[in-house]
Amino acid sequence: MKNQSIDIWLLTSVLILAGIGLVMVYSSSMYLSMNEDGSGSFYIKKQAIRLMIGLFMMMFLTKVNYRGYSKIAPILLVVGFILLVMLLVKKHVTGDVERWLRIGGVGFQPSEFMKIFLIMYLASAISGMGDKIREFTKGFLPLLAIIGITFVLVVLQPDLGISGLILVTGLYILFIGHAKLSHILLVTIPAVFSVIFIVNTVPYMKQRWDVFMHPENNPDAAWQITQSVIGIGSGGMFGVGLGNSRQKFLFLPESHTDFVFSIFAEELGFVGTVTMMVLLFVLIYRGFAIARQAPDMFGFLLASGISTMIGFQTFINIGVTTALLPTTGMTLPFISYGGSSLLLLFCSIGILLNISKQGCYERRLSQEFGIRLHRRAMA
Repeated sequence: MKNQSIDIWLLTSVLILAGIGLVMVYSSSMYLSMNEDGSGSFYIKKQAIRLMIGLFMMMFLTKVNYRGYSKIAPILLVVGFILLVMLLVKKHVTGDVERWLRIGGVGFQPSEFMKIFLIMYLASAISGMGDKIREFTKGFLPLLAIIGITFVLVVLQPDLGISGLILVTGLYILFIGHAKLSHILLVTIPAVFSVIFIVNTVPYMKQRWDVFMHPENNPDAAWQITQSVIGIGSGGMFGVGLGNSRQKFLFLPESHTDFVFSIFAEELGFVGTVTMMVLLFVLIYRGFAIARQAPDMFGFLLASGISTMIGFQTFINIGVTTALLPTTGMTLPFISYGGSSLLLLFCSIGILLNISKQGCYERRLSQEFGIRLHRRAMA
């Protein structure tokens, strides 16, 4: 790997997953598309266009030096805050509970982009402040406030899934950025109680928790997760065959988005599911490997944050579809139908590939010409 310009294992796993995703979007949405649009190719056409745009963005960002993000990170964070506030204002004025904004005829989900904006900002701030991160008031607390504000703005949409993802990723970056463990533990306990309070206060979140704990008390509300488990169980060892899912015939809501894993497991069975999960594991593992080999602290934190985000998102999606976690809207990386999420993921991979590329280039300079390169402190 040291002599390669980019991480070929990461790139290969992403391309295979994207191809699998395209096939599964078509398979899981064909009947829904015919029912809504009269054509079985409505969703696959949109996904294919987004996939091509995502691939282009990934290739472009592979060539952009990741260090430049450190300079624009504060601006991107402010833009993200503005978009989240605009969404809340829209919700207050129109009563619309959707999580999408439409600007210039283009719809997108601000919270998806806020995930990467926050990671960039935290990585930039921590790498710039050095040991000050270990000071509670001057280093740790301001960054915690940024994470907290982001968490609250996303919760108010309401979206507990992405807000939880933001909270976990943010605290992890603080931890690997050498913040004191005592400081992190000091805020973790109140954060857990805050989440418990929110779940028991917001009606739709409380209903989902009650359904998760006691699905037998409300079979109508538990319909989606029940059908998801039935689909997964029906797959057996080798599945019912690609395209032969029964759950996609309007039995399982959101079968092409949040619950595409269920259709995949039904059609390709345990063997296919393990294969897909191995590819996801390779993607996440290579992300953390790139972080370890990053040439500076900013690259290390940025790659670690992105890898954590993708890993935790994968865990939440599969946990929900297998009834191990309460239902929440979270796509399966590169497999689910979606716009904002897919584009964000491709951009994130482009950044990881560039960190890998820069690391390989600087190691070659060091080995061949004896150039002394600035490395991040690992202690």
